[in-house]
Amino acid sequence: MDGAVDAGLKDWLKAEAEALGFAHVGFAGCEPFKDGHLQEWLEGGGRELFPYLAAPELLDPARLLAGAETALVGFFPYARPDAVPGMVPGSLKLSRYVWGPDYHMVMKARLQRLLASAKSHRPGLEGRVCVDTAPLLERQLAVRAGLGWQGRHTLLIAGKGGSWGFIGVLLLNVRLPLDKPFQGHRCGSCRACLDACPTGALSPFRLDPALCLTTYNLETEREPPGNVLEAMRETTWIAGCDRCQEVCPWNRTPLWGDAKLWGGASPLHTLPAEELPRGTAQWKKLTRRTALRRVRHRHWIANLGRVLPEPEK
Repeated sequence: MDGAVDAGLKDWLKAEAEALGFAHVGFAGCEPFKDGHLQEWLEGGGRELFPYLAAPELLDPARLLAGAETALVGFFPYARPDAVPGMVPGSLKLSRYVWGPDYHMVMKARLQRLLASAKSHRPGLEGRVCVDTAPLLERQLAVRAGLGWQGRHTLLIAGKGGSWGFIGVLLLNVRLPLDKPFQGHRCGSCRACLDACPTGALSPFRLDPALCLTTYNLETEREPPGNVLEAMRETTWIAGCDRCQEVCPWNRTPLWGDAKLWGGASPLHTLPAEELPRGTAQWKKLTRRTALRRVRHRHWIANLGRVLPEPEK
């Protein structure tokens, strides 16, 4: 589109995105990232475990949409104070982000609604919705949009809003006034997340994927190394791990998600471990339209075997 910067369109988009549930909205440019940390992470085991993160377009948002000029970046809170993994005696722990409906479906639908409305508002505008599945550095883009900083646990901390939030991006082929990028961090000397990590996967502002519980109980079906397997049994995290966020001071009074949308309990969160579903049909029914559907039934069964104690003979 033309090279003029459209401040009015920015204000309209921000208001519309906030009305759709995004608690914080910022605007960033689409110039390429110069991210040496990504290459270091890939070479340190990330490439082997997450080969899709080695995509060359990951560092260049403009490669995802022809003529991309601006990225609308939104922070969508999801956790609830009354939806706590392991809260029910005898239950196992599933990360807060897999409670409730699949966030991909929820956020994509809302951003697509915003894009359709924007196209009618501004003829000639084109865009692309990105929610976690596109090769895009969402957290770095959120920092560039001024939403917050990447904490020592590498997750986005949206200031007093905390880190319990999904990031949604709408790439646009129009120049809009950009927000000031967040510089540095506000973690101070705090090491709570590093000290709480059950496997030592965290070092300051870096995550070792080969030691992260989530790598093995959600992302890959590979057999976890011995220390990770031991931590799974001790902590009973069977799908994801929220420990670093649970101890973060910025999450003491964060923005909470909509109780009508997130955190609805299912038998996966409330049943004693011994009564959790084992059958394929039960698993498919309980995970329908949730983010847990990406975990195959055989992976779930393997995780149960890793977390639950061996029966006495």
